[in-house]
Amino acid sequence: MSIFLWIILALVVFTLIVFFHELGHFLFAKLFWVKVEEFWIWIPPRITRLFKDKSGTEYTFNLFPIWWFVKLFWEEYSEDTIKNKKSLVSKEVYKQMIIILAWVLFNFIIATIIFSVAFMIWTGPLTINTKFDTNITTKLIPSLNEAVNLWIIKTSGIIMSPVAWSIAENAGIMEWDILLSINDKMITNPEQMVEIVSSSTKPLKFYVRRGTEEFVKDILPISWKIWVYVGYNISSVNKDFKYKFTVKEAIKEWFNETYNQSKLVLELMKNLILKITVPKNITEKNEAIDSLWGPIAIWNLFVDLVKEKASFVMILLIWALLSVNLAIFNLLPLPALDWWRFFIMLLNSIVIFIFWKKVIDWRVENLIHLMWFLFLIILSLFVAYKDIFKLIFN
Repeated sequence: MSIFLWIILALVVFTLIVFFHELGHFLFAKLFWVKVEEFWIWIPPRITRLFKDKSGTEYTFNLFPIWWFVKLFWEEYSEDTIKNKKSLVSKEVYKQMIIILAWVLFNFIIATIIFSVAFMIWTGPLTINTKFDTNITTKLIPSLNEAVNLWIIKTSGIIMSPVAWSIAENAGIMEWDILLSINDKMITNPEQMVEIVSSSTKPLKFYVRRGTEEFVKDILPISWKIWVYVGYNISSVNKDFKYKFTVKEAIKEWFNETYNQSKLVLELMKNLILKITVPKNITEKNEAIDSLWGPIAIWNLFVDLVKEKASFVMILLIWALLSVNLAIFNLLPLPALDWWRFFIMLLNSIVIFIFWKKVIDWRVENLIHLMWFLFLIILSLFVAYKDIFKLIFN
């Protein structure tokens, strides 16, 4: 399959992810007799109106393949909108909440169906998590330690790669050197080496193997660091490794995978925000910003997958992971996102029940939504610029 066709496939997958997201709003709005004014396919400017159904909903095809959108009849509170039985705000609060959060159900249904089918048929891990320290266990993105236990065979020592002009490089350490021991203590994993170096203020004897040659290097850590990348010394990889479960096991595994992937996304978001807002150093902040991905980077991922001859099952699994990511992102209590609207509805309904007065006026709520929406647009443009820059200069 050509790269062009894989770009089209990436576009289709991304479109389907967002389609099922908006389909939740659409179907439950129809179910509760809320008028859907327009169902956008992609983002305006409009190319053409496809058709108009009997209920008055326009289905339009637009220019930018970024998102789908469901426009409901009169979502803002006012005396006129509350009186109109076809408006969203005229419905009972619980119906409004269901319409707002219906997409969660649809995104998770898609993810769990794909996970369960993949685990029943066959699938292996998509990649190894080597950049993010977490205790959360997932089948599709396992930690390096889990990978070593499952399908990676390691041998003695750990591999080193010194940072340019670092203490390690100045001491004579070269890329692909294998560290066997420190001060006569055998080193079997990177964590051991980090622990020894980070707790030492005296010179350490590094026993190193380079090819068939073995030698010793005395290295003095400065500020408990020697600035060298380390990793397992992998001797072989079982490329044929696959998970294979019975129907009963697959049902359990898709639940666990969806749950753990959701937890992992939340933990990643938390760490990303902390590293950007309160980083330990400028390098950590730059790495966090660099890890932000947008639609352009996702499409480029599909191009990379075709170069690696990725299977169709892998594409489906990425679809499922993106669905989980989208669902979790929209569950964040941020203005302009659906969970914020749900929270405001819940808060207002409680306060109205007790005090007969809304805690947040709809005008204030709309202003907050607008400001955050503009912020998200600016953030999206920044991420798109970063993605394009990386594509051009990489």
